[in-house]
Amino acid sequence: MVVKEKLAELSMCYSITCMKLSGRDYCLCASEERGGVIVAVDTETKKKTVLKGLPGGVMAMIPVPEKHNAFLAITSFFPVFDSAEAQIVLCTVPEVFEEEAQMQVSLVALVPYVHRIALAGRPGDRKLIVATLCKKKDFVDDWSHPGSVYAYDLDDHFKVTKSRTLIPEIYKNHGMYTYEKRGGAYLLIGGEGGVWCIDEKDQVGKLYGGDVSDLCMFDVDGDGRDEMICIAPFHGDSLEINKAASDGSWQCIARESISFGHAVWCGRCGDDILIICCSRGGDKKTQIFRPVMQDGQFVLEGAEIDVGAGASNICVETNENGVVLYASNHGRGEVARYRIF
Repeated sequence: MVVKEKLAELSMCYSITCMKLSGRDYCLCASEERGGVIVAVDTETKKKTVLKGLPGGVMAMIPVPEKHNAFLAITSFFPVFDSAEAQIVLCTVPEVFEEEAQMQVSLVALVPYVHRIALAGRPGDRKLIVATLCKKKDFVDDWSHPGSVYAYDLDDHFKVTKSRTLIPEIYKNHGMYTYEKRGGAYLLIGGEGGVWCIDEKDQVGKLYGGDVSDLCMFDVDGDGRDEMICIAPFHGDSLEINKAASDGSWQCIARESISFGHAVWCGRCGDDILIICCSRGGDKKTQIFRPVMQDGQFVLEGAEIDVGAGASNICVETNENGVVLYASNHGRGEVARYRIF
């Protein structure tokens, strides 16, 4: 069973995250349009606050656990790919706020075409992993100039002290997934031509050779080894489950058609394993898939939980009652919550 709630209206909403503000749980959703704002919704009372201080074009927001009411954001990445002036900033929300709040904003780094970021390390020893969509664009559909992946060391004030290049060239990056396994934390980076794995010492290895957009990892078949659940290729039309063999090769064990896939998640809902996948093309569906075994092969049993939503990004929480999905429904200009039982 799925129960949907519309939490807020927000034109061209794109990025979304969940975090605590002044001790309460909030869902933050940001617009990609020029002059767009961030809407913060109290997840219990559903009270809305407009957070101001950015020019719009917000591609990502990442809470900073050790800093009160603070998150990192990519801003000034405007449609369509008008992002030569994109930057990463640290935003701090005031302790007391009502319907509107003016954030304190400080620059972390100017990074043209930055599209994905991840906070790594631990408090007092932080670094920021940064992926750019490209180096430059001669026109909107120009993909001839590859992007890169960088690591930025940060001091206690979140100023960059040192930077280095981890992946010199990556085309059409869209996926960035933090993966904890065997006591270590890894970052998986998806793009045209593969998935790269970055460990805590910034060592880079090629994990997979196919074209991948967004991705996540989960043990779908219960054999103790995680499969790669991904959208392929960039903004692709295929949802795939890929399984690694002992020799390092990969095999697609299940596939389902989607349209302009843009977000994917896999996890448990009670005793069931669920895959949530969002399409921004076609009927703009948000769908649930259950991987089941039929005649010795995995099949993805799908069900629609929304049509016309065109979700750009999602934030998923799990609890003893099921799954709570927060979605930035770009196709409707709304922030929505779905309770999945």
